Amino acid sequence: MTISSFSSNSRRGISSVVGALIFTVLMIAGFSAMSLALDSQSDIVNTQRVVSDIELKKQQEQFGIAVFTDANNILNVSVDNKGQNPVEISRVWITNKTLATQPATPFSVNSDDAFVPTGFTSNVLSNQPLYMIPDTYDIKVISTLGTVKIAELTVGSGSSTNGLRAELITDPPDVIIGQNVTIAMVVTNTGSSTIENVVPGSVTVSPSLAVLASSSPIPESVNLTPGESVLFSWDYTISGGSGDDVTFSSYASGTNIDDFTTVTSNTVSDVSTLRLPTDGGTGETDPDIINEELLAKPKLFLVIPSSNGDSVQKALWGINIANPVNAPMKVSKVSIVAFAPGANSNEKVFASPCDPENIFPVGPNNWNCPSENVIMWQNYANPIVIAPNSTQAFLAKILPGTVSGSINLESVTVQANVFTTVGSFGKAGYQTTMYNTGNVIGNVYLSSVVDSRSNDNINSTRTGIVPGSIQTFNVVFADMDSVDTTYIQSGAQLIINIPKEWTNVNVISYSGFASAPSVTPFGDGSKQIVGITSSNLGDTLNQADTIQFSAQAPDITNDQMYVMYVLAQGQTQNNFSIGPLAEIVLQVDAP
Repeated sequence: MTISSFSSNSRRGISSVVGALIFTVLMIAGFSAMSLALDSQSDIVNTQRVVSDIELKKQQEQFGIAVFTDANNILNVSVDNKGQNPVEISRVWITNKTLATQPATPFSVNSDDAFVPTGFTSNVLSNQPLYMIPDTYDIKVISTLGTVKIAELTVGSGSSTNGLRAELITDPPDVIIGQNVTIAMVVTNTGSSTIENVVPGSVTVSPSLAVLASSSPIPESVNLTPGESVLFSWDYTISGGSGDDVTFSSYASGTNIDDFTTVTSNTVSDVSTLRLPTDGGTGETDPDIINEELLAKPKLFLVIPSSNGDSVQKALWGINIANPVNAPMKVSKVSIVAFAPGANSNEKVFASPCDPENIFPVGPNNWNCPSENVIMWQNYANPIVIAPNSTQAFLAKILPGTVSGSINLESVTVQANVFTTVGSFGKAGYQTTMYNTGNVIGNVYLSSVVDSRSNDNINSTRTGIVPGSIQTFNVVFADMDSVDTTYIQSGAQLIINIPKEWTNVNVISYSGFASAPSVTPFGDGSKQIVGITSSNLGDTLNQADTIQFSAQAPDITNDQMYVMYVLAQGQTQNNFSIGPLAEIVLQVDAP
């Protein structure tokens, strides 16, 4: 009995031990699986963090390049780091543009040259001399983060151009005898030093007797920093026989500020062919080789805020449509598309709903937002008719959207589109910005009342101007956002560019500006007014600043439209750049 009892107890003990061991093994296996899952999740998070960090650094990476050759045709690729992080250049590609196959050759950058610190300019090929055969090349510079910069390089035979490269074009290539041909010379500083007093050289005209009169180059002279370009232009009145070719040749020269030596560019040439308005007596006109311009094409000019928010108030957006021909034009649809670049961009440039407030055209509110990247005015039943040689404003206030992530939108691409009875057309090349949290809404516009932000006073065109009359303009620089903690810092600039045909420009008053705005005349006859704000714009005390000025309209005999470009630059309270734009159309109606 004792032995039997002992055996039973032993079996129960052994079973308990085995059960405990099995439970322990299972528990260890479970912990191991959980540990592996946590490690895997941690790896994913770390990978996402690394990818986000790389993408942020790529967006912050800002650099420019200047390419040139020295006296021995050795290539210099200077990288100017304008960003806040060091730039690492990984590779330079050189493409020969003049050969039929356009061979492209990559060159890895030496590790001693690859890094360019913030604020420095460095030749990334200083330890890797590359001899360039005279020809035309594209030089492509690629950073380790994938940023690409491209510059063209022309290497001349014989001696180097010593830092100046010139290109010359005659316009028109076929000129009527006795009329003007314009000479346009683009001069680029391809060296590593600033070149002062750059001027075109004397022009050689062949045959010389073809010249009846000529003007002086505009501008007279300029200073060019490395990589900077300038356009010189001047006119020649030429004569001769129909079919004769007139060749113009010139160069540019300046002074190198490092050693005060004279720098001379390559000599460049172009040809204009003389034509008679008729064939000499038969009454048949010389045929045009090509006529590609559609005269009835509408012209588009934009009003764009920058930054666009993020805010609970509304930003001013608009398109001024000009009808440049002597026939009515009907507009049934206008749209503005704004898109933040990025493969997976989910940014909302406009709110949904965007709650549009109509300003122009006067009448029903036909504005809506079919998506978070499009605002649109549309009325097919009752289109807007733009009279011949006239303009029409399409203006609205739109509620901004939001940035989906924590990264600011430093550039949002903007394009305008219009649908008319002569076809649909678009215009690109514009941009705005958005901040990832609450920020100002910067706008510039015309107003009938100083410092007003009211819809009743805002405009972007002026029509019915009498030729030769004195016109008074109120140009407003405003923060449409009413939050007192977001504002544009003092020292911001309001810039007004007045068309060259307008004269007698005088500043009348300047509400909110530190001193009398400057009026600067340019060589082409245009003028620029610049005012600097004296206090923060958009805080409790100040929401709008105004420059009031007068100018005399051109004394013309035919209807004419002019564009006055208004823009501003500055920084918000969190050092975010602003840059609103208004392309204001001025319509002068001849009697």
